[in-house]
Amino acid sequence: MKLILQSRTGTVEVEPEVGISIVQLSKKQKIPWSYACERGICAQCRTLVVEGAEFLNEVTKEEKLRLRKAERAQGYRLGCQIKVTTPGPITLQHQPY
Repeated sequence: MKLILQSRTGTVEVEPEVGISIVQLSKKQKIPWSYACERGICAQCRTLVVEGAEFLNEVTKEEKLRLRKAERAQGYRLGCQIKVTTPGPITLQHQPY
């Protein structure tokens, strides 16, 4: 199964890696996915889960503190907190503020 990452510079299809964050994966794959802290504080890595939320980890306490409830309801997460738990069709869109 492929993981589709959509950033400002385009769309890239990569192999998902279980257990590492989307920010870590994007760094490894040299895909621009802005971030500043990797701790869930800055929200520069705000990401829209377009497809495949069921293949990702649960929303973290950091995300609950940083993202409004309405944003989370729309499918927004933080790239530094999102981890693939099981392979499946996943599409993520980088949408910083």
